[in-house]
Amino acid sequence: MSEETQEKSSGSLEKAYDRKTDFPGLISQIEAGSISNVLGLAMSNVALAVANSGKQGEVSLKIKLKPASQTDPSILNTVVSMAVNEPKPKFGSKKEDFKYDTVAYCGYGGKVTYERPKEDVRSQLGLIPEGMAHLKVGGNY
Repeated sequence: MSEETQEKSSGSLEKAYDRKTDFPGLISQIEAGSISNVLGLAMSNVALAVANSGKQGEVSLKIKLKPASQTDPSILNTVVSMAVNEPKPKFGSKKEDFKYDTVAYCGYGGKVTYERPKEDVRSQLGLIPEGMAHLKVGGNY
């Protein structure tokens, strides 16, 4: 039995769905990858400030998911907030806040993606044999 299939209680095999969200991929897609760059730069700046001042610094990332549509609950409004607290060498600190709003989709099992997931109405996609891209009528197979 491969990773792509799982055994049902009746003994037959069915396709297993990957329901885990690809978090690194998701973060790299927010605002066309700009949040990944901002997060990396913030980490570098805070690390340098902590090393120079001997004080504690902080980079925090907060993600809020809210329903974006009353008719389609799979559409999510995603708000990503980042707060940066960079200590100064003598006294005080420098604080910056970033906020990114975007739309995401909740797929099968809660997997969050930026592309709308393919819909499998009544398990119809499982009826097509693997490796078959399209059906041919007549002719040689």
